[in-house]
Amino acid sequence: MIAGRYDKAELLVALWKLGAPPNERLPTFQGILDCALQKVRDTLPLSLSSFTFSATGVGLRCYELPDILLAAQEAMLTSASDLAYLSTSVTISREEAEEIVLNHEVDIADAERIGGALFAETARLKSELTKRSDGFAFR
Repeated sequence: MIAGRYDKAELLVALWKLGAPPNERLPTFQGILDCALQKVRDTLPLSLSSFTFSATGVGLRCYELPDILLAAQEAMLTSASDLAYLSTSVTISREEAEEIVLNHEVDIADAERIGGALFAETARLKSELTKRSDGFAFR
């Protein structure tokens, strides 16, 4: 089965919900999520493992990610990005996230591990950016 953008959006958001701390916002700025996805892509479920990445003039980009993030917002899995376009809130509950990953044939413990690795990588990248930008705080 080839996953469409909404399927990919719900799985990505569910992984984040299960692996990130409660109420942690999904980063949508400066290629943070793009770079983190590339770093953990060998652990991603099959439907998310076909992402394509390229170095661009503004850094590493995942070509599919903008469409997936828009699909997540359209499906009300996430809120609109904040005013500075730095992050978005995940609107699904933990129980909904568990149901989503199970529907995608991903074990909940595996989803928590994958989502945790994705969160850890975004946190590491945000920390690096904060250090390089003289303390600018990201949400």
